[in-house]
Amino acid sequence: MVLRLVKPDKKYLPSVYKAVEEYKSDLSKFEIGAVKKMIGAIKNNFSDYFKDTKNNSLGINLEPNFVPDTVFWLVDDEKYIGTFDLRHSLTPALEQSGGHIAYQIRPSERCKGYACKGLELCLEKAHDIGLKRVLITCKEENAASYAVMRKTMRKVGGEEIEPFAQNGVVNKRIRLYTQKL
Repeated sequence: MVLRLVKPDKKYLPSVYKAVEEYKSDLSKFEIGAVKKMIGAIKNNFSDYFKDTKNNSLGINLEPNFVPDTVFWLVDDEKYIGTFDLRHSLTPALEQSGGHIAYQIRPSERCKGYACKGLELCLEKAHDIGLKRVLITCKEENAASYAVMRKTMRKVGGEEIEPFAQNGVVNKRIRLYTQKL
């Protein structure tokens, strides 16, 4: 098994189509935007999706209050495992909730260590674009994501910072180093 983060590419679509069906059958209240866009992209065979993810990475035609971000697919050979979304910078709102990296693993591949490994690979990508530290967040009730964040923090270094609470929703927040200390 050789896990890699790759930019979205049509050669992975057979596996992505299967993953989208899994996502649709197992909708999570923690669904990330990049996965929601994948679910919507199934209607037009991903042609707009590929264009939009490339443009977003370059900062072209961004929606108001959005920052450039690069979407990566975590793959094992030709098999799609999950999506990682790396934001190149933060707005004040992303400092509170959202952070630099959002991720989601397809339902059939959860609880196998892919989120931790993918997050480590995404930290390398963050370092490549000049980020020394990144912020990751999750809703307080998302115990699985919080466990991934803490496990990664213990491995690569970082610090838990004060949670952000608004309207009864608490977001746990951790800053991670993009290279091992």
